[in-house]
Amino acid sequence: MVDRKNHARYQIRERLALARHAGPMALPHIRSQKVLITISFNDPQVIEWQIKLIARHIPHAIHIIADNSDDLAARTAIQHICTSTDLAYVAVPGNPWAKGKPDGSRSHGYALNWAWENIALANKPSMVAFLDHDIFPIQKTDPFRLLVSATVAGAVMTRPDGRWYLWPGFALFNLDRLTTTRLNFGKDWLDSLDTGGLNWSRVYYHLNEGELCKANSDRLPISDNIPFEEAYFERIDGWIHECGTTSALIEPARRRFLTELKRRHTIEILAKSDLDDKLETNSTNLAP
Repeated sequence: MVDRKNHARYQIRERLALARHAGPMALPHIRSQKVLITISFNDPQVIEWQIKLIARHIPHAIHIIADNSDDLAARTAIQHICTSTDLAYVAVPGNPWAKGKPDGSRSHGYALNWAWENIALANKPSMVAFLDHDIFPIQKTDPFRLLVSATVAGAVMTRPDGRWYLWPGFALFNLDRLTTTRLNFGKDWLDSLDTGGLNWSRVYYHLNEGELCKANSDRLPISDNIPFEEAYFERIDGWIHECGTTSALIEPARRRFLTELKRRHTIEILAKSDLDDKLETNSTNLAP
């Protein structure tokens, strides 16, 4: 009962924050269009790479950055990157989970909910894809082809009891086919569903099998001697996801080593996609 009360308090607190900071963004150029919305967080470097790769490999889509950064310097840098590339930049306001004890899942869920309500629903694109900031297209691709005959598509997270939800780092929605717009990208920690899990009861449970298109995905090692239990890359459709380290039990020094190693390999992967030689130059700044 205590857990359910806490869960209810969490939902109330979030809804109050969303209502207090409601501010529909006027983006008329995305109406009836296919739109990619990236939730960025404190990493200008990956945003710069992602913007360039999307422009190169998915030129027909409109790309928007919804910035959930809580570091002022990072937020300023990300806004500058967007301005210099003529990309729409929107700062996510009033995140109630950005202060005090950090909760990345709740913070990300709030940013997704705010962007859904104030960017997507406010401007009515035909299709919307939500992206993490560290997922990159490495070839010519059209993620929206997954929605040709589906209502939702993307990387599917499943549970043994049959429940599932779209991982919100690669989640696509056909707004013309959705029977409800009352989505909730929060985590459902009562039922062990992470960010995006609350959409199981809102929308996914009500879909038939033909309304979901699962993106192909697999895991790739970051090095021959690094076990998957510590860190790995994901390949989703025509994209590479850098991912974080996979266990909270990894000691800090080991975590730093894995993070630096993974970033170095990310640079190598993206350089092969013919982005530019800046990636190779940046790699010299990483610890060996």
